Amino acid sequence: MDNLNTVYSKEEKIWKGPIAVPLHNIEHHSTGKILFHQMRLNPNNVIQIDDYDGTTTTSGELLTWGTRIALHFKNLRMRHDDIVGISARNSTHLTSLVLGCLFNCNPFHAVNPNFQEATISHCFAITKPQIIFCDGGDYEKIKKVTKAFKPTIYTLTEHINGVPSVLDLLEPSKLERFYQPENLILGADQTVAILCSSGTTGLPKAVTLSAHKLVITNPFSNVDTVFYTSSGLDWASGLAALLQNCYMGLTRIISRKPFNAVEFVEMTKKYKISAAILAPVHLVELLDCPIFTKENMSTFKMLTCGGGYVSKQVVEKLLAVLPQLLIIIGYGMTEVSGVAINIGAQRSLSVGKLCANIQLRIVDDDGHNLGPNETGEILVHLPYSWSGYYGNPMETQRMYDSLGWYHTGDLGYMDEDGYLYIVDRKKDILKYKGVHFWPGEIENAIRELPDVVDCCVVGLLDERYGDVSGALVLKRSGSKLTAKEIVDHVRNRLVDPHKQLHNGAFFVDKLPQNNNGKLLKREAKEVLKSLLNQSSSLDR
Repeated sequence: MDNLNTVYSKEEKIWKGPIAVPLHNIEHHSTGKILFHQMRLNPNNVIQIDDYDGTTTTSGELLTWGTRIALHFKNLRMRHDDIVGISARNSTHLTSLVLGCLFNCNPFHAVNPNFQEATISHCFAITKPQIIFCDGGDYEKIKKVTKAFKPTIYTLTEHINGVPSVLDLLEPSKLERFYQPENLILGADQTVAILCSSGTTGLPKAVTLSAHKLVITNPFSNVDTVFYTSSGLDWASGLAALLQNCYMGLTRIISRKPFNAVEFVEMTKKYKISAAILAPVHLVELLDCPIFTKENMSTFKMLTCGGGYVSKQVVEKLLAVLPQLLIIIGYGMTEVSGVAINIGAQRSLSVGKLCANIQLRIVDDDGHNLGPNETGEILVHLPYSWSGYYGNPMETQRMYDSLGWYHTGDLGYMDEDGYLYIVDRKKDILKYKGVHFWPGEIENAIRELPDVVDCCVVGLLDERYGDVSGALVLKRSGSKLTAKEIVDHVRNRLVDPHKQLHNGAFFVDKLPQNNNGKLLKREAKEVLKSLLNQSSSLDR
């Protein structure tokens, strides 16, 4: 971690990560052009395996298919501002499609196909792509929610008679031998991808990504790495995995099915997976999996985890099973990419030191910079500009100020050694009898109980008391843990009256989460309300 060299300016009260020069001059060479030439070096290498149908794909095949798709877009006279919509799970030709977009410099808008119809409709109504690619099983749904602007819809899998298919675009062309990817018209600030924000506090926003932000290398991987992530293209980690897969020539294992601990262990044995990106909830599932053993996971050497809280207990239990495992905990967001990284999970609760070229401030409610060990909102600055939320200048202005600082909405602090700690979401601050508190502190106390898999604490508004907190708890199968034991544990650990579970604790079979494992607080409130209505006990 010392080589990250986080520097603190006492005068400015600003932390700065190490300076790093990009491997490629992205101003003159588009991401598509870089990938195009890199993938030609070893065309016979198998770099992608679809566990769903067993299809193996070489670098040369993906390059050829991506070229043909790019030529199709070029024939349609699609410009750099013509958006391609994608709502599909990981599959063989999804990679080819992304390459085709990058080669022709068409930004793609990736929307999770598991979203509810109203959410997909909302997302695509922002960008109104004239072409959308989806899985055949979702064709009718996509057709229904986009009827207002009637795009041409292509299937990527589960093809349907009479419906355009990606296979129609993969026919050989006489021009492909002479093809060269397009240049960036607007330079590296040009939007090349649009992803959805997490949607944990509202409907997803369309986050623009410039060529600057596309990460195509990984210092922890090489051509021998066998990599897996369940993240889809709509998630920043899923896009990064796809790009690194193509650029570095490592082998990526893909699947259309959601994460399952047993299936992941079996895939690791079958393909000799050595690295993976997993969500915190996946780690808990693995620890509960009976076949998650050192023998079955002997090839697994590196785990990257982000998007939520990872407890010290979980890290220790993982290392007890796999002492060879390098655990990397990351903190970032789609809008600014990676912010901090904790290599080796050296300090419990910390998300690590700043990534390269990142500047960070901690500010109070009045916008004044705070020093070490003082909690406030985290602001992040990058060395290049951000185009903001597509079609939403007001929200862009609210989150991204005139000096180029992105207001994350996360509360945290930096310690005296330059390690960053996340406390909670600013919007999640609760007030009980006039005193502010963070539900994350209560959640961390609940997670200390060995039979707790995960939990979510939310506050329900009461006219007399303010925000009255209650907990939704997921416990281990067969556990005899009671709700009273949870409430008592919190009372003993956090003695302040405003930090108590006055609305009690309730066990649930599943916590409200999005497709990538992030807790949905709005939905959690509704679940808690429903459970309270069914219960006559209310301890104040």
